[in-house]
Amino acid sequence: MTRTNDVNWHERSSRRFFDRWSRNYEAKRISPWFRHTQQLAIDALDLRPDSTVLDVGCGTGYAVRRLAALLPQGRACGIDISLGMIEKSKELTQAHSQANIEFRVGSSSQIPYSDRSFTHLICTNSFHHYAEPLLALTEMHRVLVPGGQLALMENATDLSLYARLWDRLLRWFEDGHVRYYTSTELGDMLEAAGFVSRNLRVLRNEFLKHGKLFASIQVWRASKPVRNGPQSGLF
Repeated sequence: MTRTNDVNWHERSSRRFFDRWSRNYEAKRISPWFRHTQQLAIDALDLRPDSTVLDVGCGTGYAVRRLAALLPQGRACGIDISLGMIEKSKELTQAHSQANIEFRVGSSSQIPYSDRSFTHLICTNSFHHYAEPLLALTEMHRVLVPGGQLALMENATDLSLYARLWDRLLRWFEDGHVRYYTSTELGDMLEAAGFVSRNLRVLRNEFLKHGKLFASIQVWRASKPVRNGPQSGLF
């Protein structure tokens, strides 16, 4: 299988997997865990009322709706490779009557927004599905304004044997799963994609939280460089 075919296969597998899951995603026992980790990513950002934020791999849009409530003069957007997830996101948004929201079907390797569209970006619980992780980070870098911030949450295989074993099991049993990364690997990829001010905000094991028996997690915050200025971000 060629590299292009391999990437296409992973994207098709992920799309089918999440299209099926979208039907009962909000009702799953794991949903409170996703909300918990999405909040960790949101809390890592320096938001203002007029910030514009993109959630890459938004699922059914919980984080986008949460962000929209925090951004009365701003905008919250979400993309997901799954049409089923996006349709469910739009359905739930109508129920919450939040106008400063937009959802689009889109791939992390080709984000459907122009350069410098967002001040902030989050990505939670989806990076392990990306067949081209460095390209995905490069795309995230592209759509951020100079000084814009990224918060990225994923599992961390350097924290526990459980995380490493779970990673291997998912490669066999979950469609579209590529791999989890150590905190060093993820930090190095952020640097390779051009991000600066990389800050590992969370690196810990969690037990019996939000419907999850055990998890090893990492949350990174990083910034797009500011031209001819300090590299600590604009916000």
